[in-house]
Parts: sequence; structure tokens; C-alpha cells
Amino acid sequence: MNFEFVKRCKLEDPLLQKWYEMISADLEHAQRQYYRNPRESGILLRGVTTRICYIYDRYYEIGFGDQAALEEFLNYTGNEGHNVMVSRFLSVVRKEQRDRLNKLRVLGDDCIQGEAAPDQGMSLEDRMQKNAKRMMETMMEAVKDMCQRINKLEDIQEECFLEDALPEPREPIAEELSHTGEKKSWFGHIFSGKR
Repeated sequence: MNFEFVKRCKLEDPLLQKWYEMISADLEHAQRQYYRNPRESGILLRGVTTRICYIYDRYYEIGFGDQAALEEFLNYTGNEGHNVMVSRFLSVVRKEQRDRLNKLRVLGDDCIQGEAAPDQGMSLEDRMQKNAKRMMETMMEAVKDMCQRINKLEDIQEECFLEDALPEPREPIAEELSHTGEKKSWFGHIFSGKR
């Protein structure tokens, strides 16, 4: 699996440590979904992007809080107080990281919208697979930047996203199980409306 270095990051602040653990778990889940459900993978990565912003916000004491939407960190508004926080946030993350976070936001939004988003001349499946790959590659750089800046990890420069490091795609298990945890029979699938 990719992103294993995140597990080496340790912080004294229990909330920051919890967010790191959540990021690590979500990155693992997104990698498992990469082939099976690339749209879900992209949606998970967008959530990780928001959590990265929470980490920067708390670590550098910017003031957004842990209820802010991803857009709030990256976009100026008509509110002067909000714009001051955006300026502080962008000065902390710097231009390259801001561009990565914004790219993850845009691609993640496309995953969330799914069929409702413009098709960009390709099928939904192809678009979602392309989004997932671009997001994984961008996420690798975003997470490395965060771990180098906040955790001072210096031996991760060569880390990169490798599709070969992903788990092999498997059939979804959840669809085979009913709400009681028992396998559905062939008739159960027909009568539940699933084929």
C-alpha cells in the first residue's frame, strides 16, 4: 500500500494525532476502492483533503475550527475576517500546496457530482478512474508536504503513488450480505431488486 509513512507521524496533540490516524485509515480505504469504485475513492480523498486543512488550521492556530468546509480554507469571500484567515492559511501552506489542495477539491467535487457533472467527452467510469488516479498522485504530494512540514519527516521525498502497490481488486462483499450478515441466495438478490 501507498502512504505507509503517515503511520510514523506522531504528535502530542491528541486531536491532531486522531486526525492523522483517520487520514491513514481513509487513505487505506480509498486505495481499496481505487479499482472497484473509483468514484468512492475520489470522494474519500476529498474528505482527506478537508482533514489536512484541519490539521494545518489547528497546528498553526489559524482559527477556522474543525467544522469549516474545504472551500472556506481556499476561497476568499466578502467577509473581511474570513479573508484574513484565508490569507494566513495560504501563507502557511504556500502556493504549491494550495494548488494541490484546490486540485483535490475540484476533482473530488466532480466525483461527488458524478453523472450530474459535465461528462468531459468520456464515460462516467473513465472519468472517475481518471479522477481517482490524478487525486492519488496529487494526494501523495499533499500528504508528503504536510508530513515534512509538521512532522519533519525528511526521508519521504522519493515516495510516489504506485498503482502496483494497491491491493488487487475483489468483488464487493457488502452486496453479497443481507442486513443480518448472512449470504443472500440467488432468489434473495432477485427479490431485493439487485442482480
